[in-house]
Amino acid sequence: MEDLDEPKENMTDGEYLEMSNHLKKLYDDIEQKNIKLELEKIELKKILITSYGLVRVVDNFVDVIHNVPTELEVLVSTLRGYLSEETDKHIFNIKSLDFNEIIDIDVS
Repeated sequence: MEDLDEPKENMTDGEYLEMSNHLKKLYDDIEQKNIKLELEKIELKKILITSYGLVRVVDNFVDVIHNVPTELEVLVSTLRGYLSEETDKHIFNIKSLDFNEIIDIDVS
């Protein structure tokens, strides 16, 4: 029985060509998947930005309109905060908005 750790000796040109064609196909398949994932990521970022913008507009309207139920104000405000954090994280690559960590200022 042939030892699997030892390389096969005397591969023919055809075997090398077949192996390289197979590896090229695998690489091309992976590259196509990566391109598709990048395009999907861009589309999701557009959706996130649009959603955040719309929620900000709704939040501004809720602040101006009188007699808005408190529950609705809380929901819109919470959604705006959540989308703001996710936009910072996924669009602007900001992991933390603790300004005391970012800027070393003595507030005392």
